[in-house]
Amino acid sequence: MEHNKKEPDDDVHSMDVTPVYDPGTLIMLTSLLMAVMGIVLLLMGRASTPAIAGYRHWAAGSLLAMFSGLLISLRGEALDWLTYTIPNTAAMLAYTLYWIGSARYFGQQPRLKGWVVLFVVAWIGQAYFTHVEDSLRGRYLSLTGYVFAASLMHAIVFAMAIFQRSSDHRQYLLGVTFTGFWVCFSTLVFGARWVHAVFQPQDGQGMLDTSWMQALYLGTFTFGLVIVNIGFLLLVSERIRSNFEDLAMVDTLTGVRSRRAVANAASDLFRRSRRSGEPFSVLSLDLDHFKAINDQLGHQTGDRVLQVFCRHVEDALRQSDVFGRVGGEEFIVLLPATTMAQTGELSERLRLAALISEPGLPGVTVSIGYTDWRPTDAGVDDTFKRADRALYAAKDAGRNRAMHC
Repeated sequence: MEHNKKEPDDDVHSMDVTPVYDPGTLIMLTSLLMAVMGIVLLLMGRASTPAIAGYRHWAAGSLLAMFSGLLISLRGEALDWLTYTIPNTAAMLAYTLYWIGSARYFGQQPRLKGWVVLFVVAWIGQAYFTHVEDSLRGRYLSLTGYVFAASLMHAIVFAMAIFQRSSDHRQYLLGVTFTGFWVCFSTLVFGARWVHAVFQPQDGQGMLDTSWMQALYLGTFTFGLVIVNIGFLLLVSERIRSNFEDLAMVDTLTGVRSRRAVANAASDLFRRSRRSGEPFSVLSLDLDHFKAINDQLGHQTGDRVLQVFCRHVEDALRQSDVFGRVGGEEFIVLLPATTMAQTGELSERLRLAALISEPGLPGVTVSIGYTDWRPTDAGVDDTFKRADRALYAAKDAGRNRAMHC
């Protein structure tokens, strides 16, 4: 950039950024950050079980952004196709992958057939204005226009995800709101850059130029890119945490709820009953002489018996009922909005369901103790203790029966 000679008493204000600002260095540092974040996204996603949808697209987008930035920093020192066409293509693909990754993460299906046409048109435009007609404005209109469109679709993905969470009365997660905000921020920046390319001269506005306007755009581009990738890391970490919580709520052997899940559901029912007076019942189930099955036929047969028993019990329950395993062969059933008479009828159905066996498996019986919530209960533990007393009474009375307390 040429600078006009000034006398010592000339005004010091200038439209140029001081030489301290080096766009090449900024792009290089951002590229290195993209490489690190892409690798971290890959490692975090691979470590998750079950797999997290979309993380590979995000990681690939970050690595492409890194590749694009490294080539852009070589402009003026290498061929135009290497420092313009290839990095521009990589940038277009990166923002496309960010959008697709977020859609997959939230279980949405992006429609890509028409999008391929837009990508090809934009790619031809930026290639034409590089190799046929050298036009900085033309490159910005094609490249930034495409990235703005991809970012807009990306922002819509987050808007839909936030709206769905709101309509389902689910708790907002930090990663969704944080990332969605910065995706929208980046979209506005790209939109502003495209409008600027339409209505304002582009002389001195190249990626490596140091005008104050270009410094502002480049700073916001790189800042938005880094922050959005931090948002991706937050989303992946939240999904990993959610997966662990889901695993803690499910008994891995039988697939029914775990002790923790049953306790949480019971606490919710207790609070609801204290507010509204709505009844609920608790059933405590224990398979009779189950230890003998493990000792005589082996633990694999015992595990299979538990799985079959759980399937039969689930078939006999309503969708609103809660069924979980709290110990080796001990189970709990919670019945919302159920009277004692209805609970007694269901207990008998469950006792008969346990008698149904499968070829190759021994027959089993179940003892059941049941009770209902009472306004005098200080906590849900009082209700559980009565159900346990009824279970012990059923066992003392000869097993294979249901008794209440």
